[in-house]
Amino acid sequence: MALSVSYGERYGWTVVQVAGEVDISGVAALRERLQRLVTDGCLRMVVDISRVDFCDSTGFAVLVATRRMLSSRDGQLRLVLPGPDVHTRKILQLFGIERIFDVHDSVDEALADLREPVLTAEAADAVPRPREGTHATTD
Repeated sequence: MALSVSYGERYGWTVVQVAGEVDISGVAALRERLQRLVTDGCLRMVVDISRVDFCDSTGFAVLVATRRMLSSRDGQLRLVLPGPDVHTRKILQLFGIERIFDVHDSVDEALADLREPVLTAEAADAVPRPREGTHATTD
Protein backbone atom coordinates (compact mmCIF):
# COMPACT_ATOMS: atom_id res chain seq x y z
CA MET A 1 0.00 0.00 0.00
CA ALA A 2 1.33 3.44 -0.92
CA LEU A 3 2.10 5.94 1.81
CA SER A 4 -0.64 8.43 2.67
CA VAL A 5 -0.10 11.48 4.91
CA SER A 6 -2.88 13.85 5.93
CA TYR A 7 -3.29 16.28 8.80
CA GLY A 8 -5.76 18.44 10.67
CA GLU A 9 -6.14 20.22 13.99
CA ARG A 10 -7.80 19.14 17.24
CA TYR A 11 -7.66 20.96 20.58
CA GLY A 12 -4.82 23.13 19.26
CA TRP A 13 -2.68 20.12 18.28
CA THR A 14 -1.78 19.14 14.73
CA VAL A 15 -2.87 15.54 14.16
CA VAL A 16 -0.98 13.81 11.35
CA GLN A 17 -2.55 10.61 9.99
CA VAL A 18 -0.07 8.24 8.34
CA ALA A 19 -1.18 5.09 6.51
CA GLY A 20 0.51 2.53 4.30
CA GLU A 21 4.17 1.61 4.20
CA VAL A 22 6.88 3.85 5.64
CA ASP A 23 10.00 2.57 3.93
CA ILE A 24 12.87 3.91 1.87
CA SER A 25 10.57 4.61 -1.10
CA GLY A 26 7.99 6.67 0.82
CA VAL A 27 9.89 8.10 3.73
CA ALA A 28 10.87 11.30 1.92
CA ALA A 29 7.22 12.39 1.65
CA LEU A 30 6.70 11.80 5.38
CA ARG A 31 9.91 13.62 6.31
CA GLU A 32 9.00 16.61 4.14
CA ARG A 33 5.46 16.89 5.53
CA LEU A 34 6.55 16.66 9.19
CA GLN A 35 9.45 19.08 8.74
CA ARG A 36 7.23 21.55 6.89
CA LEU A 37 4.65 21.48 9.68
CA VAL A 38 7.33 22.19 12.28
CA THR A 39 9.02 24.95 10.27
CA ASP A 40 5.58 26.51 9.66
CA GLY A 41 5.13 26.84 13.42
CA CYS A 42 3.52 23.64 14.62
CA LEU A 43 4.74 23.01 18.17
CA ARG A 44 2.29 20.35 19.34
CA MET A 45 1.88 17.30 17.15
CA VAL A 46 0.21 13.91 17.34
CA VAL A 47 1.46 11.49 14.71
CA ASP A 48 -1.02 8.65 14.22
CA ILE A 49 0.76 5.66 12.72
CA SER A 50 -1.93 3.20 13.77
CA ARG A 51 -2.69 2.45 10.09
CA VAL A 52 0.92 1.94 9.06
CA ASP A 53 1.40 -1.54 7.60
CA PHE A 54 5.20 -1.43 7.63
CA CYS A 55 7.82 0.89 9.11
CA ASP A 56 11.54 0.33 8.65
CA SER A 57 14.45 2.10 10.33
CA THR A 58 14.23 5.06 7.92
CA GLY A 59 10.66 5.74 9.08
CA PHE A 60 11.71 5.42 12.70
CA ALA A 61 14.57 7.88 12.05
CA VAL A 62 12.10 10.43 10.63
CA LEU A 63 9.97 10.19 13.77
CA VAL A 64 13.05 10.67 15.98
CA ALA A 65 14.21 13.65 13.89
CA THR A 66 10.75 15.24 14.13
CA ARG A 67 10.73 14.74 17.89
CA ARG A 68 14.14 16.44 18.11
CA MET A 69 13.00 19.36 15.95
CA LEU A 70 9.97 19.89 18.16
CA SER A 71 11.97 19.52 21.37
CA SER A 72 14.49 22.13 20.19
CA ARG A 73 11.54 24.55 19.84
CA ASP A 74 10.00 23.54 23.21
CA GLY A 75 7.35 21.56 21.32
CA GLN A 76 5.79 18.17 21.98
CA LEU A 77 5.22 15.04 19.95
CA ARG A 78 2.76 12.30 20.85
CA LEU A 79 2.63 9.08 18.88
CA VAL A 80 -0.34 6.79 18.25
CA LEU A 81 0.79 3.24 17.64
CA PRO A 82 -0.88 0.31 15.89
CA GLY A 83 -2.68 -2.22 18.09
CA PRO A 84 -0.64 -4.43 20.45
CA ASP A 85 -0.90 -7.51 18.22
CA VAL A 86 0.10 -5.73 15.00
CA HIS A 87 3.49 -6.69 13.60
CA THR A 88 4.45 -3.04 12.93
CA ARG A 89 4.06 -2.19 16.62
CA LYS A 90 6.23 -5.14 17.63
CA ILE A 91 8.98 -4.00 15.27
CA LEU A 92 8.79 -0.42 16.60
CA GLN A 93 9.00 -1.76 20.15
CA LEU A 94 12.27 -3.44 19.20
CA PHE A 95 13.55 0.02 18.21
CA GLY A 96 12.61 1.21 21.72
CA ILE A 97 9.78 3.46 20.59
CA GLU A 98 8.01 3.41 23.96
CA ARG A 99 11.14 4.64 25.76
CA ILE A 100 11.67 7.52 23.33
CA PHE A 101 8.14 8.75 22.60
CA ASP A 102 4.97 9.60 24.48
CA VAL A 103 2.91 6.74 22.99
CA HIS A 104 -0.84 6.16 22.95
CA ASP A 105 -3.29 3.63 21.54
CA SER A 106 -5.61 6.20 19.89
CA VAL A 107 -5.78 9.87 18.96
CA ASP A 108 -8.55 10.34 21.53
CA GLU A 109 -6.26 8.92 24.22
CA ALA A 110 -3.37 11.12 23.07
CA LEU A 111 -5.56 14.20 23.40
CA ALA A 112 -7.58 13.12 26.45
CA ASP A 113 -5.87 15.54 28.84
CA LEU A 114 -6.86 18.47 26.61
CA ARG A 115 -10.61 17.95 26.55
CA GLU A 116 -12.99 19.67 28.92
CA PRO A 117 -13.79 17.47 31.90
CA VAL A 118 -17.29 16.05 31.85
CA LEU A 119 -19.06 16.25 35.20
CA THR A 120 -21.09 13.06 35.62
CA ALA A 121 -24.01 12.71 38.02
CA GLU A 122 -21.83 10.65 40.39
CA ALA A 123 -19.07 13.28 40.31
CA ALA A 124 -21.60 16.07 40.87
CA ASP A 125 -22.87 14.27 43.99
CA ALA A 126 -19.29 14.01 45.27
CA VAL A 127 -18.75 17.80 45.13
CA PRO A 128 -19.01 19.18 48.67
CA ARG A 129 -21.90 21.58 49.10
CA PRO A 130 -22.71 23.81 52.06
CA ARG A 131 -25.18 22.22 54.43
CA GLU A 132 -28.51 23.84 54.98
CA GLY A 133 -28.73 25.85 58.17
CA THR A 134 -25.02 26.59 58.38
CA HIS A 135 -23.55 29.97 57.62
CA ALA A 136 -20.00 30.95 57.05
CA THR A 137 -18.85 33.98 59.00
CA THR A 138 -15.75 36.07 58.74
CA ASP A 139 -14.06 37.87 61.58
